[in-house]
Amino acid sequence: MSRSTQYIGLNNLAREFVKNALSVETYPMTEGMFDETIKGHIYHMPVPEGPNTEYVFKEVVQASPWSSGPMIFTHLQCTLTKEIGQVCDMGEYFSWMRVPDSNVEYDPDLGIYSL
Repeated sequence: MSRSTQYIGLNNLAREFVKNALSVETYPMTEGMFDETIKGHIYHMPVPEGPNTEYVFKEVVQASPWSSGPMIFTHLQCTLTKEIGQVCDMGEYFSWMRVPDSNVEYDPDLGIYSL
C-alpha cells in the first residue's frame, strides 16, 4: 500500500449548498504529506436581505486523520459583510462528524468519518 495525501473535501450536503455560489475562487488551503499544495475554494453566495454587501463561505481543513497518509476533511467557514464595512464571523457549517465505531472510513452522504 502506498502512502499519499487523500483529499476528501466537503461532505455531500456542503457540495449541494455551494452549487448556488455566484462565483468561486481557489486558494492554497494547506499542504499534503509531500509538501504538495492542496487547494481550497471560496464561495461567494447570494447576499441575505438586509444591510449586507457580501456573504462568503470559505472551505477550510476541519480534520486530517491518518490512513496511509493524511485524509483531509473540510467544512465551510462563513463571513457576512455589512454595508458599514463590519465583517461578521458567522461560524462553521457542514462539518463532518467523527463516529469512531462506524464500519466505514468515511461516508460523504452522512457526513461521518471513523478515523
